[in-house]
Amino acid sequence: MKKLILITLFLPLLAKAQSNKLNTDSVKYVSTVKYYTRAIAKTPNDADAYYKRACAKFGLNNYQGALLDLNKVIILDAKYYGAYLERGRTKQALEDYTGAIKDYTQYLVFKPNSSAAYYNRGLVKRITEDYKGAIEDYTRAVAIDPTDEDFYNELGITKKRLMDYSGALAEYDKAIALNPQNFRPHYNKGLTKILIEDYKGAIEDFTKAIHLDSAYADGYYSRGDAKRYLQDYNGAIADYSIAIKLDPNFLDAYNNRGIAKYDIEDYEGAIEDANKNIAINPKYTPSYYNKGLAYDKLNNFIEALDCYEKYIKLKPKDPDGYFKRGNTKLSLEDYKNAIEDYTLVINMDAKYVNAFNNRGVAKRLLDDYVGAIKDYDQAIILDPNDGNTYNNRGFAKHLLHDDSGSCADFKKGAELGDQSAAENLEKFCK
Repeated sequence: MKKLILITLFLPLLAKAQSNKLNTDSVKYVSTVKYYTRAIAKTPNDADAYYKRACAKFGLNNYQGALLDLNKVIILDAKYYGAYLERGRTKQALEDYTGAIKDYTQYLVFKPNSSAAYYNRGLVKRITEDYKGAIEDYTRAVAIDPTDEDFYNELGITKKRLMDYSGALAEYDKAIALNPQNFRPHYNKGLTKILIEDYKGAIEDFTKAIHLDSAYADGYYSRGDAKRYLQDYNGAIADYSIAIKLDPNFLDAYNNRGIAKYDIEDYEGAIEDANKNIAINPKYTPSYYNKGLAYDKLNNFIEALDCYEKYIKLKPKDPDGYFKRGNTKLSLEDYKNAIEDYTLVINMDAKYVNAFNNRGVAKRLLDDYVGAIKDYDQAIILDPNDGNTYNNRGFAKHLLHDDSGSCADFKKGAELGDQSAAENLEKFCK
């Protein structure tokens, strides 16, 4: 079994993006920092001056500088409640999530009806995977201000994380009802519908999002995923290509376009996309893996082995790399080393059923019929509904002249729908 590494973008679209104002905001922030630095030099205990300078530093992404100023504000005036909200935002940006929650909580002591504080605290809880806590905070934010679509959007994202897909869709619908022109909840609805395998519905939602923001690369990318799940490979390739045009460094789009090309047997095209990814980021592991599969299809086993070697070097704990390398060695009739790779896989994952099956094949080809049967036995224990494994075990038994055992296995494999088992039953068991 060959498993391509498809990268599905389940990262949700969050709150509103900041507008690009040709650096006018940056100029303002720089001027503000200079102004209040002078003010602080004249009046070093002015909490308000530190606060305003901190806000400007935050706008310049100088989070450490903002944090120092906000700490000073609170030292000067422990009841300067706005500083707790801004320090929470600053700590959140610095990934000090525990500190951020503490500051948002303190702000709520001063301002218990602040929907923004509940919303921001909910964001941090979601980031730290406290999904139930996040929902509680978003729900409080909604109770205070039921008109902000971002609150419902975040509720949907968090419910999706809890696999409450119907609940998530309902929240996105509320956000859309408040603002039909906001493309974010449309996009997030599409992501949720992919998870419930409503691919046609997902395409409709992604199309709406794209209509509202035609420059949003992720919209085309995710719609491409939905089309690929519906086996509309050419449609998927077209969408991935638009995403790449909008974002020439979109690694996952190159990867998934390569997979769609693989699906239509354009193996050279798949390799080309993998190479583009590797040129952008030599450590992007899925490209080595998928390129190896494409080379296998072209019977270029040496190149395939090189790809799997690079993948294994980057992901030494992933059994799939060793399994694929073993398959390529099997194709090269290097059965002994293929067995070594399959054994590595089994040592890493004792439930990797295909490794037992393929190791059994390699052992049979080395005339180790007893060893092959043992591996097929284990594969059948792990997956008793795979007709191919019964066929393989039946053939090994046939080679050991166990006619009754082989015919029983061929019969079982045929009943499970394996064509080779049916043919062997007809051929050897008359």
